[in-house]
Amino acid sequence: MLKLLVTGGMGFIGCNFIRYMLTKYDDAHVTNLDKLSVGSNPANLKDVEADNRYRFVKEDIADRELVKTLVNQTDVIVNIAAETHVDRSIANPQPFFESNTLGTFNLLEAARKADIKAFLHVSTDEIYGTTPQSVSFNESDRLYPSNPYSASKAAADMFVIAYHKTYDLKAIITRCTNNFGPYQFPEKFIPKAIIRALLNLKVPVYGSGKQ
Repeated sequence: MLKLLVTGGMGFIGCNFIRYMLTKYDDAHVTNLDKLSVGSNPANLKDVEADNRYRFVKEDIADRELVKTLVNQTDVIVNIAAETHVDRSIANPQPFFESNTLGTFNLLEAARKADIKAFLHVSTDEIYGTTPQSVSFNESDRLYPSNPYSASKAAADMFVIAYHKTYDLKAIITRCTNNFGPYQFPEKFIPKAIIRALLNLKVPVYGSGKQ
């Protein structure tokens, strides 16, 4: 039996991951820890609620004692929970620090003490900053976050790397670009553009529109 703790599982990436694991692996047992903030939707996993291999916990990864209790029952942590909207991070940075940086730290501390098998941290390409024209980033490039959201995620990445190097925690970081797919929250560009186009409303264009 593989016991997974997935944080942020009610978001669109998390719910797709949970559904995939439960469908593909008969021995997968998933605890979904999500505080149901912006971007989370309980309806995303209605179809798996009756599966006895699935459990939902409505709490915050900022709650250190709760995190410790759940991690002690876990083999692998998949940390997807995050505040992700750049504009909202500029208007109010504190929730981004608390969820993205402090929340990741709490998970790492609990993982270190519980000696879990692996820690998968889902990050973002935003931590590299603005992309020069005709240039692609790779894992060894300098981090140059340009807003509170990307700064909070870059800080979390550095903690994950530090715990791997200092405590030999088996950790993996993914830095995704422009995710999209089923169950995506409508504040994101692709679902927003589709919805507005279907309603015959103007579609927002950023910058010069050449993208």
